[in-house]
Amino acid sequence: MNQIKTAVIAHLAMVKTRLFQAAGLCLLVFGLVAPLQAYNVTIGKGTGIVWEGYPFGVNVAHPMGSNGLFTPYGIANISTISNRCMTMSELTNIGGYMAYQIAPGVGLIPRAKVTATYKLSDGTVETLSGTIGLPRTWATAGGNTITDPLPGALAWCLPPRTVDITNFYDSGYMRTARAEGTWVIVADGTQVSSPGIVISPLYYSSYADGAPGSIYTQIFPSNISMRISTLECTINTTANIDFGAVMHRRTVGAELATKTYPLVTNCGQSSDYISASINVQFRAISGLYQGQLTRLSLDQGGGYITGEIDTGTSGSGACNAATGMRFDSSPIQIGSISASESNKSIVNQLTWRLCSGGSSLPAGPVTASAEMLVTFN
Repeated sequence: MNQIKTAVIAHLAMVKTRLFQAAGLCLLVFGLVAPLQAYNVTIGKGTGIVWEGYPFGVNVAHPMGSNGLFTPYGIANISTISNRCMTMSELTNIGGYMAYQIAPGVGLIPRAKVTATYKLSDGTVETLSGTIGLPRTWATAGGNTITDPLPGALAWCLPPRTVDITNFYDSGYMRTARAEGTWVIVADGTQVSSPGIVISPLYYSSYADGAPGSIYTQIFPSNISMRISTLECTINTTANIDFGAVMHRRTVGAELATKTYPLVTNCGQSSDYISASINVQFRAISGLYQGQLTRLSLDQGGGYITGEIDTGTSGSGACNAATGMRFDSSPIQIGSISASESNKSIVNQLTWRLCSGGSSLPAGPVTASAEMLVTFN
């Protein structure tokens, strides 16, 4: 059994799976690790990543309005400020993560993929593409690589170049900027109980040299209710899933193998007892098969993994079903703890299925991986 603490996302062993033609053999081992979403969030006493959720997807567009590129006005940014990039001094090192502090020992970080398309003054249309926050802030644009902190110690800020250029953009071009991702909360273990936390708005923005060309939209909700407690949970389940020898079947949706394991969650709180729902979340590392949220793709394609928890909240994880555990950080409630309980043990069954994608099912080794986190709200 492997133990994963509430506050730690542990990357567990990757699977080796061998698929042979006809009477072939399949051995799959895949890693687990997971995240959450809700408008009532409870942060426990753990460390590291303690919560993930509030997915966002935004697309903004507006003419640049000016020609100049000045680095404090990135083309794709996340900030608490609506008219310029933040600086590193506005972030805090919390447990090894540079985060926007929302309470002592607790911080917020985006996990965002971003793109922006704009036209240069010479008529070239260019696209910046990268990430902000986790796993890191960086992008490529016009053959250049941009990483933070930029000159001026800018944070979560991606201009197309790392130097100022007075005649860079076509000012009349309708530039677009898109972001999609989730929010992550980290803690360093020093947090103390707090019944309510107020968080300033955070924006996805695309700035220009001058307010008329700048655009932004709020991507962290204002109506969040967040609390910090002494609640802590550990989760025990099998991390390495070995499906053993299976037949190679090229029938779409065919179930190649099934494995079921206990999922045991032990929770406790030492003071200021609260009532909370206990959830697990899963985030695909190897990707979603054909974009379907309940199908964890094999790294090699051609097949997928499904999951099912016996609480019934996940729905059937049958290979040919559209239900099952979602691998997009959605919370799956597995139990609860009340304000009158100092300890609670929750036992569930977790079923994994190895499924065929059809004629593209590969022969030979395959791998898949996901992340799991236990959270509360």
